Amino acid sequence: MIFNVRQALFIVCCFTQLSAFALEDMSDEGLENVTGQNGVYLSGEIALNETGGPLAVGDTGNIDPDGVGPLTAVWGTCAEKDAGTVSRCGARLAVKTNNSEGYFVLDEMRGKMSFEGLTIRAREISATADAGEFGGDEADFDGLTVLEIGLPNEMRFEDVQFTIATSSTARPTDTGFQQTDVFGVQMNGTINMQGNLLVFPTGTP
Repeated sequence: MIFNVRQALFIVCCFTQLSAFALEDMSDEGLENVTGQNGVYLSGEIALNETGGPLAVGDTGNIDPDGVGPLTAVWGTCAEKDAGTVSRCGARLAVKTNNSEGYFVLDEMRGKMSFEGLTIRAREISATADAGEFGGDEADFDGLTVLEIGLPNEMRFEDVQFTIATSSTARPTDTGFQQTDVFGVQMNGTINMQGNLLVFPTGTP
């Protein structure tokens, strides 16, 4: 390929322009003149177990809770629950709060939750600037850096369902399983939120 003088000059100019925008180290003095803000702005969606399962009649390990009589389906897909062939669907969270028997349970959790505008940033408390924010205790927190979680501007719920219950065992297939459903919750729609949650450090850094 043969270049004439005009083409060669054009190519040289292009490389000259590229080199002019190369990355360069910044001095400490230059960094002192750079300002910014800390924090993170988040939006997202949380989808709970929408189809349910996985325990059903034919699944390995699904035994009759009391160990007596024919196999009984106690957990399956949400489609099976809608069809009336199982009693429960969705996700399950069982928590034991002390050494006594029994569990607190969030059962049959399903649906979608989305949020927009959740913020996380470090905040330094000032007794002067934050006067009245802490009920007169501003001086006790003066100069303390805390984690500030800004509540989402908007929370959207799409067919969110769960049941609050107490249970004798963690899983419905455990031997001796007995559960008492306290009440159920179903949520659809949008909630507008405002305010901040402050997380204070403890101990000596």
